[in-house]
Amino acid sequence: MKILIYSEVTAASIARSLGLPEYSYYFVLREFRPVLERLGEVILVEDPQREVDAHYASARATGEPCVFLSFSPPHRTCLELACPTVPVFAWEFDSIPSESWLDEPQQDWRHGLRHCGRAIVHSWLTRDTVCEAMDDRFPVIAIPAPVWDKFAPLRERDPAQRPGGPWVLELPAGVVFDTHCLSLEPWMPGLDAVAQAVAVARGEIPAQSLADAVPMVQAETAVEAAPPAVASGRLKMTLRYLAEWYRLVWRDRLPDAFDHGLRALRRRGRPVPPPAAPAPEPLVDAEPPLSPWDLAPRRLELDGVIFTAMFNPYDGRKNWVDMLTAFCTAFRDQPEATLLFKLGHSKYHSAINDMLMCMARLPAFRCRVILLQGYLEAADFEALIDATAFVVNASHGEGQCLPLMEFMSCGKPAIAPQHSAMADYMDEEVGFVVDSWLDATAWPHDPRLAYRTLRHQIDWQSLLEAYQEAYRTFREEPGRYRALAANAVERMRGHCSQAVAEERLRRFLTIDEDVDA
Repeated sequence: MKILIYSEVTAASIARSLGLPEYSYYFVLREFRPVLERLGEVILVEDPQREVDAHYASARATGEPCVFLSFSPPHRTCLELACPTVPVFAWEFDSIPSESWLDEPQQDWRHGLRHCGRAIVHSWLTRDTVCEAMDDRFPVIAIPAPVWDKFAPLRERDPAQRPGGPWVLELPAGVVFDTHCLSLEPWMPGLDAVAQAVAVARGEIPAQSLADAVPMVQAETAVEAAPPAVASGRLKMTLRYLAEWYRLVWRDRLPDAFDHGLRALRRRGRPVPPPAAPAPEPLVDAEPPLSPWDLAPRRLELDGVIFTAMFNPYDGRKNWVDMLTAFCTAFRDQPEATLLFKLGHSKYHSAINDMLMCMARLPAFRCRVILLQGYLEAADFEALIDATAFVVNASHGEGQCLPLMEFMSCGKPAIAPQHSAMADYMDEEVGFVVDSWLDATAWPHDPRLAYRTLRHQIDWQSLLEAYQEAYRTFREEPGRYRALAANAVERMRGHCSQAVAEERLRRFLTIDEDVDA
């Protein structure tokens, strides 16, 4: 059998496509490929309209079966092909798009599914949702991405040879913000910052006065050390927009008294400048100071009880605000608790800025929060898994959640809700369940933002209590923690191993009649 496979994002483009729509399909394809290679000759195509039917005609000429697996949602699957086509997609809502918009019939997923005649999804929720929209007899099967097997070397490593804390991560090119060595006050602009932004807008002071550097202050806890009066690069952008808003909207509407007040505010406390000294000779070999916002080699040391979450910060489903605020509240007096956000998006600046602004507005906390952006080599990714005590998810819905499945496959208990695709593998035997309830929402790619489906809202108090119980279990009940870890490994073996995927794929791809998933 020839098995043609395709995703819009490829190995060559994934580095610049992180966080973009459909980028995760590349990772799903990558996990399925070893299993598919046991079933037939696998051919990766880059242009379905040009390549697929040529391979199909070649296979038919020799009497060989041929199928095209398009790792893409139905509305982005190429439909006008002679080759049998199967969309492979993730979905986290209780209904699939069943309406068209923008005069595009393919936006109604039933249109594409009828053309294809069958589908592969990654959860029982999605399977049931497709059957409800199509027909109970529609051939659709739930096969999660088979990630369990690739972590066998990590699971089988002799515990005596596994590194203990502290753990060190080396990023060849990364960005790290760590609240144990960072002051958050620059992310709380006050009236002085407003006055300065207005002055820049009027041309009264140069824009360069809004410095690019982020003050990094060595301190035992966040928010205790007073930073120098200099704004961050992201704050500079925020103030720039504030200045433009003032210049375009309010400058001609405010009374003169307001202008006088701003000028007085800028003058207040301003020291008399000393006589200008001769400018020093430039150092030819001197390098500019490294900005913490720039991708550069970084070294990160971890210890204590590590809670890790991996996600695209611009994906609103991931709900990082609840994860962050519940953690900082639960462990405000516990410096041994660490929350590590491993972010995945090439344009990370505004996301990190938003997270820092969120933390700056919280009451003082002694727990540690780390924002990490950058690629981890295999050894350092394993070090992160080794360091992690609990993997965390607080999303509104998941099509399968590869990071959660990967960490649990390595024996890391989870803090997560029991909804959407996570309901297939998450319960109290493998971690700490976070409560949630249904809420109306729109399909994410519907430009009308019409409420046609449901998502899950997280119970914030339940998340906070799950953090606290997980920490207590790790510190005080090592036997229970080991049981949760062992259960997680076994649960994921039955859920997302290559053996499970191979058996289901073999049955699904070789049948001609209806599928009993």
